[in-house]
Amino acid sequence: MTALASLWNACVTTIKVGAVVLGLTVTFEVLRTRPWIRRLTPASRGLGVLGLGPGAAASLAAGLVLGIVYGAGVMLADVRSGRVPPRQAFLLGLFLSTCHAVIEDTLLFAVLGGRASWILGPRLVLALILTSALAGVLSRLRKPTV
Repeated sequence: MTALASLWNACVTTIKVGAVVLGLTVTFEVLRTRPWIRRLTPASRGLGVLGLGPGAAASLAAGLVLGIVYGAGVMLADVRSGRVPPRQAFLLGLFLSTCHAVIEDTLLFAVLGGRASWILGPRLVLALILTSALAGVLSRLRKPTV
């Protein structure tokens, strides 16, 4: 392969990656401002298994779709506003540190030829197990003994 062909392949890959990241970022920002998205909050009550409340849904979505840095920015704003209590922020941080950018990473690696199931599956399962186990331990520690 010549240097020119390698440069061409690098440019094509960069354009593909840029398209995925830009597309996801714009889509997330547009959806986040829509009024109907607030109606999905009752559906986020299933987050209780992870020790998270409905207020953590936006931070979780941002971290899962766009990555830990973007998700952390949304989470910090939610914690400062009081929508996410510190305990939930801790559990959310654990979940996202284990399983962040699952949409973005999966799409990026799929564009480059990876198998989505091997990229997404183990990360998601590990994050669910760790976070729900720690949420259970923390809830037992908070209960007063009689």
